[in-house]
Order: sequence, then structure tokens, then C-alpha cells
Amino acid sequence: MQLTPWHQYFRLRRARKQLRQLLKDARHMRNMREDVAPPPALAQLAEAVSAAQAAAGGGDPGRMDGAAEKLAAGIRALAPPRPHAAWRENIEVVVVAVAVAMAFRTYFIQPFKIPTSSMHPTLHGIQYSAPPARLGLFDRWPLKFGKWLIFGDWHTAIRSAQSGPTRLHQDLQGRYFILVNNAPHEIFQNMQLHISPGQTVYRGQLLASGIRTAGDHIFVNRLIWHFRQPRRGEIMVFKTTGIEHPQIKKNEHYVKRMVGLPNERLQIEPPKLLINGRDVERPEMLRRIQAAAGGYAGYIKTGDFLNQCQGTVKLGPEDYFACGDNQGNSLDSRYWGPVTRRNLVGPTFFVYWPLSRRWGWAH
Repeated sequence: MQLTPWHQYFRLRRARKQLRQLLKDARHMRNMREDVAPPPALAQLAEAVSAAQAAAGGGDPGRMDGAAEKLAAGIRALAPPRPHAAWRENIEVVVVAVAVAMAFRTYFIQPFKIPTSSMHPTLHGIQYSAPPARLGLFDRWPLKFGKWLIFGDWHTAIRSAQSGPTRLHQDLQGRYFILVNNAPHEIFQNMQLHISPGQTVYRGQLLASGIRTAGDHIFVNRLIWHFRQPRRGEIMVFKTTGIEHPQIKKNEHYVKRMVGLPNERLQIEPPKLLINGRDVERPEMLRRIQAAAGGYAGYIKTGDFLNQCQGTVKLGPEDYFACGDNQGNSLDSRYWGPVTRRNLVGPTFFVYWPLSRRWGWAH
């Protein structure tokens, strides 16, 4: 069938465009593989490139198609298919994704978890509650994994590692244990005991059980304090580097609320927090804490550092005062002093797990 001039025009245009793209690919492939490719493959590609350049300058689409096929074969000869190409590609995607995530975590947003109750009830740490009278369907394998994945709840049972008499024990950090022949089995507040102290148990016997609820997991903005100053009332994440106190874990990250800013004079007159001799009115969250309502206890005047300062703290030009919202159970700046600017990581802005009423933007 004879082609019309329009069909001839579009066929010629399509063939020339394809050939130009293949020439571009050939140049790129030669630049990448020239130092490692075998000489015969390089010679084949060079011959195909010359033929393609000659065809591209003419007006014969059939000749262009033939040159394109020859050039494509030359490119394949220079870069033969790799074994397990699909697997290689998937692995490369995963590696790149992990690298991007690590870079994002390092410079922009970083996840942290709340292990203790020092920010309760604003943020929850790991908690235990009594188990249900009967285990439900979602407290058994394999559905219990789904319950944990969404709500962070996990039914846990502590069983004896050996046989023998039992007794309760509390260590210097306030942790509780059931000792079986002096072998410790840690238990937690609100768990249900299934034995009596002094009772003799056998190996594998149930000692205690409960529902473990994961602490809130949060995202922290590592970038924003490079563009503005920290603000009073923000939930801050900071490093404990250089902080000296017997109960402080070295080189860890802590989460508290920022209540004192550089060059301020801070006092606590329960339940009030005073800055430069005046009651703090802003932000609203600090007013809620001082009101000692809704689960908060107000500000409590206690702690080694606060007592040494006779109740009045004068912050330096790089100092920030950190307090937990749960003032009755928070090891914070009242005990070990201000946090220096170089230790600050960033403010909390989102609770991303588990799914609870606290999920979403942080106060």
C-alpha cells in the first residue's frame, strides 16, 4: 500500500526521533562502560553509531529503522543483561529508600519513644494493667500481633524459670521482683499476681500477668530550632550529655516540657510557676498544669538542684529549664539543673503510635 505524504512525513519523523534517542543512549552507555567493556563490543557500538548518524541525515525511514536495530544491538552488547535483574533492582530500591530515610532521620525528623510516665497525662510511657478475666480472641496468637500493631497492647505472662520458694523484693531503683530461689523475675505495677509470697512454685508456673501498653512514639522536628528560638511550653527532646546525677542515664535522649528560657529567673511556688517574679500565663498548656486539674498536679517545689538554689534559679544565656508534666514522678531540671542549648534536639510535634486518643499533633 502506498503511503500518503502525511503518513510518510510522520513515519520519517518517528524514525528520526527514535534514532536520535538511541544515539543519546549509546553515548551515555559508552561513557559508563568504556573502561570495562571488551574491545569487540566497543567496536560494534562505534560501527552502529556511524551507521545511525549517516541514516539520520537522510530521508529514508526504512534505512533509519535498520540502523536503529543495529544500534540497539550494539548497546545490548556493551551492557549485557545482568543475572537476577529483578532482584537486583528491588534491592537497589530498598537500599536507596533506607539511605534516604536515614538522611531524613538525621537532619529533619527523628522518631523517639516515651518509656516512663514523667509526661503523663500529656504523653504516656509504658504501662501495665490487670489482664481481663478471660483472654479474648485478640489476646491470642496470631491476632494478638494485630492488636499490638494498632493499639500497642500486648498480653504478657511471667512464668517461673525454676522451682522453689518465692519472695517479693524491691531494689534501690524502686523496681519489684519475685525471687524464686533468689532468681529474679521482674514484675510491674498493676499486674495481677498469681502466687502468694512464700509459696513454693514449680518451673513454668504462672507468677504474674497483665496487659503491657507501649509508650507513645513521637516525631521530633530536628530542623526548626535552626531557624527560630525554642519557645516556652514546647515538649523538648534533649541529650543527657554532661548532665551529672546518680539516676541520669548517660548519652540518652529525654523528653520534657520547656518551662524556662535563657536569662530568666525561675521560681516554683506550688502549684504556680513564676518567671521573673510573675505567674506564667502563656502558653495555655502551662496554665492547665498549674490549675492542678485534669490529671495534672501543678508545679512541685522539690529536687536537689532547686533546693541548692533556695528555690530560685537564674538561667544563663544558653540555659533552658526542663520539667515533666507529671511533677510528682519526673526526674528533671529540678534535680539536675538546666539543659544547655547544645544538648537540644528539637520539639515534639506528632504522636504516631500507638493508636489512642493522643494520636496526632502533640500539645
